[in-house]
Amino acid sequence: MKGIGSQMSVSYKDLCLFPDIKVPVGFKIPKFDLYDGHGDPVAHLRGHCSKIRGAGRKDKLLMAYFSQSLSGAALEWYTRQDASRWYIWDDMAQAFARHFQYNIEIVSDRMSLTKMEKKPNESFREYGLRWREQAARVNPSMEENEMV
Repeated sequence: MKGIGSQMSVSYKDLCLFPDIKVPVGFKIPKFDLYDGHGDPVAHLRGHCSKIRGAGRKDKLLMAYFSQSLSGAALEWYTRQDASRWYIWDDMAQAFARHFQYNIEIVSDRMSLTKMEKKPNESFREYGLRWREQAARVNPSMEENEMV
């Protein structure tokens, strides 16, 4: 199943890098990184799939535990959904990625980095860290020598 703008897939097989790994008996549900509605939703879906890969293609289980990886606005979105419309994981993942896709669309470009300025209340170190964080989001990725 193709995802946002046919650029990426949000199907389980594409999000989980190792979907067929068998988890030993006694596997405990891991602690999930929380997604609050900021950042790349597809990256969050991939991380979720990686942590719960032992569920295999048990879509209902995948969807049920997905809420444990959400907080804030993302959890509010999840709880407002009609889960009966989600027959498989891909349905839920597609709806989630579509709803939070604006986070992908506002990714920095090289020009926006040249316009970044140090805020009066931040140290040079804080500014540098903020700049590097934005540089890491530039697509296509910047080479190390471009960041110097």
